[in-house]
Amino acid sequence: MLLLDQYIILFDFQELMNSVPDLLFIVFELLGSIVERIQAIINYTFERLPYNALNRLIVYMIMVFFISLMLLLPTILISKLYLAYQKTRYNQIHVKYSKAIIAYLIGNKEANDICDQTKLKSSRFHRNVMIDVLMAIDKAENKTVSDKIRALYLDLKLNQESIRKLDKFSWNKKIFGIRELSHMRVKSENQKIISFQQKNNDVLRIESQMGLIKLLPFVPFAFLDSQEKPFTVWEQINVFDLIRKNRIEIPEFHLWLDHWNDSVVMFCLDMIRVLKQKQAAPKVLELINHDNDFVKGKVIKTLIDLESYEAIAKLKEMYHLEESPNQLNILRSIGQLKMESEINFLEDKLKSDEFKIRMEACKSIAKIGETGVARLNALSVNADEELKGIINHVLDPRI
Repeated sequence: MLLLDQYIILFDFQELMNSVPDLLFIVFELLGSIVERIQAIINYTFERLPYNALNRLIVYMIMVFFISLMLLLPTILISKLYLAYQKTRYNQIHVKYSKAIIAYLIGNKEANDICDQTKLKSSRFHRNVMIDVLMAIDKAENKTVSDKIRALYLDLKLNQESIRKLDKFSWNKKIFGIRELSHMRVKSENQKIISFQQKNNDVLRIESQMGLIKLLPFVPFAFLDSQEKPFTVWEQINVFDLIRKNRIEIPEFHLWLDHWNDSVVMFCLDMIRVLKQKQAAPKVLELINHDNDFVKGKVIKTLIDLESYEAIAKLKEMYHLEESPNQLNILRSIGQLKMESEINFLEDKLKSDEFKIRMEACKSIAKIGETGVARLNALSVNADEELKGIINHVLDPRI
């Protein structure tokens, strides 16, 4: 019986092979007839149009657009159907693996029974779904659950899939690899992730910084040591947001104030100011004569926010050596500390020819309190018209 079945299959295969030339002949004949019809339509059109190169060009362009459209529409339709199929398949496998992982976590399943190991090894799609499931379940802050999930991640050798992504040419694949490895605390590829700090892609640099903060809990900001590219505002916001949302040990940011990269220095000054690291004030004061005016402006603002009264004398000394933006920062800073002893210094700046300087000095005097307000009222009696207008504006209760 088995031999008979094999004979029938062989006979059918031979018959199919014999019919292939006939089928190909029919297909080519059909294509030839279609080409002939198109050629006939073109000739018919040209015969009824006046001979003109522009007419011919227009007809050919219409034909090209029509053929392109006929090719494009099926391609779009097939890609849409394929994406819908992939999404449905992903959802089905995701639900299946989610139930299996939850059953494993509550003790109803063993690790070997979670999924078909052969399929997991052979299918990259299944491995990626499993990684997504593990990361989604590990969102809860439960150390026991996290430990079991990370152990399962390694047992299933899913870390190899994540490591493979780091070597991909596509930067978004690299980002997925960084996120997965940092989430699962796999530190074997730290050096490779650190090397991404030198890439020109801003998004990749941000993700590598986020990953290193998670992977290096004892020195989470070690990436600043090797920060060669400008540390953009967007990167700084992401790092600060990660600090705010996660229980990350905050370092002494004054350790990086000697960094050659000015953008790193400005970030550290912002962190010192926001986190009120008052012990950093002496180190910050050392930067008061920095070559970069933007850094110098940050230094002034940081010293005042740290309520460093020792810095006032230094700021007053350097006032006349500074450009207008930093002079305004110094005046604003002195007013913020509300020091009555500095009223005479601020009053002297009302003699300036610059409107902005006079306005900022008036505001700072008013911030000192009743003494400052009284001094402004006394000054307004003999002041020029511009200064009177500034004082009235500053003392206006509606502002």
